[in-house]
Amino acid sequence: MEGTSLVLTWIVENPFAVWLIAAIVLAVVEMLSLDFFCLMLAGGSFAATLTALATDSWTIQVLVFAVASVLLIFLVRPIIVRRLNRNTPQTLSNVDRLVGQRVEVLEDVSQVSGLVRLEGDHWTARTSTHDVVLPAGSTAVVQSIDGATAVVDASTGENRPE
Repeated sequence: MEGTSLVLTWIVENPFAVWLIAAIVLAVVEMLSLDFFCLMLAGGSFAATLTALATDSWTIQVLVFAVASVLLIFLVRPIIVRRLNRNTPQTLSNVDRLVGQRVEVLEDVSQVSGLVRLEGDHWTARTSTHDVVLPAGSTAVVQSIDGATAVVDASTGENRPE
């Protein structure tokens, strides 16, 4: 019991150290999460550290921590996240990356049915226009993916290669 009472006494007598330790711990946690949320809380803890040097009131320190943290989370964090994501290229994934790919027509493709080779796999296919039939052996370009069917049009030399 004596040790617990010494720790509590130290915390009451050194609130700036408690807030500073909290700021450091939150900054370390931020390094693991990389979400900038804990960093904003660390900023609030640092503001409370400075407040603790000016006043012994825990109420004021907690209030400064809360207000500073909320302001940082809602005002500063979005700016940082937006700025860091500004130059990130939009990465296509799943079926979105298949649009624009050249395909080899394996069976005649019409508005109703057909078969193409897309990235080494056989896909059911259809054309996007009514009167066009793409003959087997020709190439086409994926315009969209509709479920498990590639919607294709005749290949022009301008589309990106496989």
